[in-house]
Amino acid sequence: MISSRLILSLVVLITLNMHLESRAADPWADNVVQYISGTGIGNDFVTGDPYSDASTSLGEPTRFTSDAANYGGAVTPLQSAFRANEVVSIGNGGSLTVSFDEPVTDDPQNPFGIDLLVFGNSFLFGDDIFNPDWSFNPAGTFTGVASEGGVVELSDDGINFVLVTGLEGDGLYPINAYDDIVDPFATVAGSVPSDFTKPVDPALDIVGKTFAEVVTAYNGSGGGAGIDIGAWGLSQVTHVRVSNAIGAGFIPEIDGFADVSAVPEPSTGLLGALLASLGMMFRRRTSC
Repeated sequence: MISSRLILSLVVLITLNMHLESRAADPWADNVVQYISGTGIGNDFVTGDPYSDASTSLGEPTRFTSDAANYGGAVTPLQSAFRANEVVSIGNGGSLTVSFDEPVTDDPQNPFGIDLLVFGNSFLFGDDIFNPDWSFNPAGTFTGVASEGGVVELSDDGINFVLVTGLEGDGLYPINAYDDIVDPFATVAGSVPSDFTKPVDPALDIVGKTFAEVVTAYNGSGGGAGIDIGAWGLSQVTHVRVSNAIGAGFIPEIDGFADVSAVPEPSTGLLGALLASLGMMFRRRTSC
């Protein structure tokens, strides 16, 4: 029988390995390789700064935008990030290329087979979302998404790129930063952060759903446009490019990129199994 000392040693080693991995890697894009702003990107109406800070596309997407005095609050599918220090615009003829220090891999354990998420600042709309006094109507339903395009391309070497068709970088699904927000225009942060590494079920149709129903259907996800990189013939991705053609008619904004987390993560599952085995062994010993 495996000794308790051996099991404890394995648990310690796996826990240490998980800790080291978490410190060495993160799921977000790490570097701006190239940014061409294009024309028509506009300026932040509060500060006057142009939406040209490409570094805003690195790291975790925005959870709280601006402040109540400047029409800000928790980021929801109705209240997207909009400040120059939160999103970067890709104007007419512009492009943004980012890279990951740790490649995004095609992982069959990922939810819905999705490996990569692209976050813009699109938002949902509906004909009856507001009451006559412009207050939020919780019974109102969504009829569509105000997307702004953005052509997405993937590469495993930073040189050769594969076009992802049928997907907009600044489109479905708009960011929802907290799972416990009831008012989509909340001016304070929620207490239950959503998971920016978990994709929304791509079969979700938001048409005819209320805000509460959309949040429930997100099932803890923070949103984002999901991509199965294997569907495009790639086993891994190191670079992502979002571009906008001249005359496209839209100016997409990008908030971030994320490598989807597998469910369950192998090391977490192994640790749980070892802990369960340890508990069973101790129960057997104490019952003797």
